[in-house]
Amino acid sequence: MNRTIAFSAVFLLAAWAAFAVPADITYTEGDATLKLKNGKQQDAQIGDKMNTGDTLKTGSDGLAELSQAGVTVKISSGTVFTLMERDVNGKTQTVMSTALGSIKYKYGKLSGSEPAIRTNGAIAGVRGTEFTVFAGADGSSLITVDSGEVDVQSGGKTVQLTAAQGTEVPLGKPPGDPIPIKSDQIDYSKWNQDKLDSMLADPVGTMATLQDALDNYARDVADYYGQYLVSKKQLDEVVKTAAQIFKEKGQDEATKYQQEFYYPLTHQAGALVLNYRYNALAALSLRTYVTGRMYLALKARYILNPDDPVWTDFLGRYNAFLSTFEQSISPQLVDADI
Repeated sequence: MNRTIAFSAVFLLAAWAAFAVPADITYTEGDATLKLKNGKQQDAQIGDKMNTGDTLKTGSDGLAELSQAGVTVKISSGTVFTLMERDVNGKTQTVMSTALGSIKYKYGKLSGSEPAIRTNGAIAGVRGTEFTVFAGADGSSLITVDSGEVDVQSGGKTVQLTAAQGTEVPLGKPPGDPIPIKSDQIDYSKWNQDKLDSMLADPVGTMATLQDALDNYARDVADYYGQYLVSKKQLDEVVKTAAQIFKEKGQDEATKYQQEFYYPLTHQAGALVLNYRYNALAALSLRTYVTGRMYLALKARYILNPDDPVWTDFLGRYNAFLSTFEQSISPQLVDADI
């Protein structure tokens, strides 16, 4: 990625996100770490704020609670939560992302513009007041609703959940049919261990699924980034024209021209930056919290049998995954993301 373009995109995104609503940290216990979007890490404290791009991680004894615009977010131990944004039809939408672990959401009042809820494998639209999201080590998700309604989307299919219902979403697959279940009936540790065991039992098949998911992110990144480059070129031309108008006709005419052309293009470019960054960070989450953990677990299992065909086949697919990531995703990341 051209460094000039990289910095201009980051600054444009910063300006775009200046109006985002932060989340207040209202409770912490045990190991809870806040990673800011600039890369700085600190212990999460009551009174801290989470802004777009910030990530909160809890350890095995950690708990945290957030409040944002009428929603309470209860973060369990062993969870990775990120506050994100994306553009949907010209409007900025807050996205609350769970890469791993479990989170309970409770809404005091629905406004009609609730954040989207994301895991590595699904997007949920909120119309309910209380529900729980479980994100597994294999990228799968389990969403249960205590009250209200939640629409779960994945693989081109949408499933509507009502009170006392849930659905499981395998990575890269459509959500399953609703089943009667409540969040307090789920033992996350056992559910997650079952997912991990299944993943390690078929590492080659799992890597094929992970590669498909990464390819989808890479296509979206390339699409939005290509559109952004077109918008940036148009913006550069508008800036030159505005400067010429100012020189020849004065400030009033230059301002009129900017209002007609510059500001709409800035809005368009900002939306495109949001979306290619959103997909790049989603791919990074997939690599870090699913693929990376799988690699470490298998490496430990086959450390004394490095020539085992299961390991060598997996390793070839893993390296292909990394190659795709480095070529298609890494250029759209900045140092603070890693």
